[in-house]
Amino acid sequence: MKKESKIYVFKLILIIAVSFLIGAILGISYQDIEAEQPLPEQIELLIRHNEVHYIYGTATAYTPSARGINSDSNPKVTSTMKPAKEGVIAVNPEVIPYGSEIMIISGKIVIRGKAQDTGGAMRQNPKQVDILMENYKEALNWGRKSVHIIWW
Repeated sequence: MKKESKIYVFKLILIIAVSFLIGAILGISYQDIEAEQPLPEQIELLIRHNEVHYIYGTATAYTPSARGINSDSNPKVTSTMKPAKEGVIAVNPEVIPYGSEIMIISGKIVIRGKAQDTGGAMRQNPKQVDILMENYKEALNWGRKSVHIIWW
C-alpha cells in the first residue's frame, strides 16, 4: 500500500474513532446528527476548544504485581491511590492530566483507559504512556509500540 493510501486510511480510522468519542462526550446517537452539521466540523470544534488532544508517541505495558516498579512498594494501588487494575494508564501528568480518558490506537488495536498512574519513563519521555495489564505475559508481548494517543 502506498504511503498516501496509508495516511488516508489512518485519517479515516481516526475520524471514525473520534466520532464514537464525540458521541460519548455529547451524549448523542448518530441518528441525532443532522446533515447541516457534519461530523468533521464537530471534531474541529472540539479540537479548537482543546477538549480532545492528540499525540503520536510510544506505548509500553507493565504489570505492577509481577516485576512492576512501585515507588511505595504497594503493587495494589497507583501513584494516584487508585486500584491498580486493567484500564489504568500511566502518563506524564504535565502532558496528559490525571483523570483524562485515553484512547490508544496501534494498527487494528484500540485500548481505552484512564490516566491514573505515572512513572519515571513517562516523565523522561512526555510522548510515552504505559498500559497496566494484569497478565505479565500479555504485558511482555505488547512490548514497545509506536501509537496514536488521544485523550479528553
